[in-house]
Amino acid sequence: MGTITERILSTGVKKYRAQVRVKRQGLPNFTESKTFSKRSLAEAWIKKREYELELNPEVMISANISKGMTLAAALEKYLNEVEGFGRSKRMGIRFLTNWPIGKVKISDLTRKDFTDHTYLRRTGYPEIGADPIESSTALQDLQYLKVVLTHADLVWGEKVNLFELEQAMKGLRNARVITKSKKRDRLPTSNELQLLTNYFYRRWKTSKTSMPLHLIMWLAIYTCRREDELTRLFLNQFDQHHNEWKVFDLKNPNGSAGNHKSFKVTEQAERVIKELMKPDVRDQMLRLDSADPSVLLPLNAKSFASRWREAIKMTGIEDLRFHDLRHEGITRLAEDGLTIPQLQQISLHESWESLRRYVNLKSRRDRLDFVEAMKVAKEKALI
Repeated sequence: MGTITERILSTGVKKYRAQVRVKRQGLPNFTESKTFSKRSLAEAWIKKREYELELNPEVMISANISKGMTLAAALEKYLNEVEGFGRSKRMGIRFLTNWPIGKVKISDLTRKDFTDHTYLRRTGYPEIGADPIESSTALQDLQYLKVVLTHADLVWGEKVNLFELEQAMKGLRNARVITKSKKRDRLPTSNELQLLTNYFYRRWKTSKTSMPLHLIMWLAIYTCRREDELTRLFLNQFDQHHNEWKVFDLKNPNGSAGNHKSFKVTEQAERVIKELMKPDVRDQMLRLDSADPSVLLPLNAKSFASRWREAIKMTGIEDLRFHDLRHEGITRLAEDGLTIPQLQQISLHESWESLRRYVNLKSRRDRLDFVEAMKVAKEKALI
């Protein structure tokens, strides 16, 4: 089956990546791609290539055996076979198929290939519209490659020299070309939280948007949930008797599929949940045909994350991400004197180490809470 992906380079030029994938019983999975300047050329190549493969299927065998598997083919094969990891990891692995290193056979990969790829990633690759990246993202690239190549070695029996990758990573670490990501400690100020509450409440009342972000942002703080988790809070999974809510497929380094856990719902969170369940709010959220009435927030996480970025720009707030609200929520719990095990019941962190920085925090004097923020927002909206 052929697909075409449109890419816009930093120069504004459009490129069309045509990809042919064939899965046929008794034959190895086959993937091949080429990039064109026009969609019509990409479509013509797909038709021509599919016709050639139909007439001469042994091409698929020779591509995988006699020629050896390329890194791009290995990445695609891994994505087709392995499940249970998140969207960001899947996108990260698929993105790597577009780079020059993807054309190299996995049996021929050397430390120079990995090093050249990393420097190219760091500086950017305008041909495919890729901007320069940070050292921590470059490290993540190589970690993805290590996962796939290890799988190719252990599961497919492919000839892979993992020592070459490990040596390249060692050298790049020494040169500080790849580094671990820095721990982010950005928290919103009370003034910023008020500005955002005002902005989102005004939007909610005047533009009839289906996204009550003035409530969603406070739900994120009081539940300590990630943005995609907020849209997977099924109403029938809320145990009101024990004040617990089960979340499915939580983010986990070992794969999110099947990682279901329940978090404690605090009084503050319950207050926001009640606002979200009010008929007028609920009706406005459910007005879209695609809305799912079985969840608390029948919305698309990408959409409200986009609205968040728009609000940050409009209010003049610098460098504040939606995910920072999760850290704000955990910080508040620590300020209130909760122990690490109590924090884990809400944040659902598996490691104590990741919560250690929140211990013994002193409570901020000017901490803004939901009720006060909404009172001010409603008063401002009347002016």
